[in-house]
Amino acid sequence: MTCIIDNSQSLAPAARRTLGTEVTHGLRQAILSGRFRPGDHITESEIAQQMGVSHGPVREALRELESEDLLVIEPHRGAFVKSFTADDIREVYQFRSAIETAAVNLAVDRLTEADLAHLDVLVERMRQATAAADLDALIELDLEFHRYLCQRSGNQRMYDAWVRLSSPIRLFLTMAVPHYLSPRDTAESHPPIVAALRRRDAAAATRHMEHGVLTVGERIAAALPVIASGEVRPTSRFSARVEVGRTSSNSLRLGPISPVRFSAEAPGV
Repeated sequence: MTCIIDNSQSLAPAARRTLGTEVTHGLRQAILSGRFRPGDHITESEIAQQMGVSHGPVREALRELESEDLLVIEPHRGAFVKSFTADDIREVYQFRSAIETAAVNLAVDRLTEADLAHLDVLVERMRQATAAADLDALIELDLEFHRYLCQRSGNQRMYDAWVRLSSPIRLFLTMAVPHYLSPRDTAESHPPIVAALRRRDAAAATRHMEHGVLTVGERIAAALPVIASGEVRPTSRFSARVEVGRTSSNSLRLGPISPVRFSAEAPGV
């Protein structure tokens, strides 16, 4: 006998997925802002207790952050904030360069005047953020510029790869700006790319993109020994809708999940 399943009667566990997204967001922001440091042990039971959730959403969040290259999960030991070496940073930026130069080549003939105008707006907003010393905004606008170009490449797999890479990239930028990367240089590295795209000059756009990405990666890698020493803390002030504080034992404490729901946006957007 054939069993016909009426999918209209199926109930998706939406609330659980939303809760997992909230926990993921809160932990991601704690890592990116430097509240959790490389090598810190993330204990599933403590996070669940502090955030007022069951172990399921925390476990889901830890797996997601491992896939984003922010955590390392070791059997019988648990999850730890990933410690990056200089070679790790170079590899990330080499991969980033490969993705973004390929994206530019694909996007150059697809970009409309509206797309180019949007890129112009992002550049201008980067300049305004630099003038206002708003480093959080500068980093987010920088990432949005590159995300947008990857999206406009029309290659979904390439875009997905960039999104997965965006969390460590954001972490590296928050460690390096403004101590090792000039905010002004960060903003001004983008207009030559837009100008080349406007001319439909794929070779020039690719050259500017590759040079800019690899130069930033090398500067961050070279600065890593000082950053890792703890002498320079991340400058970003990412905020999460979870309360964050330090206990008397100096361990991070995350408050209960807010009833306000996060939007399920991809990291780096």
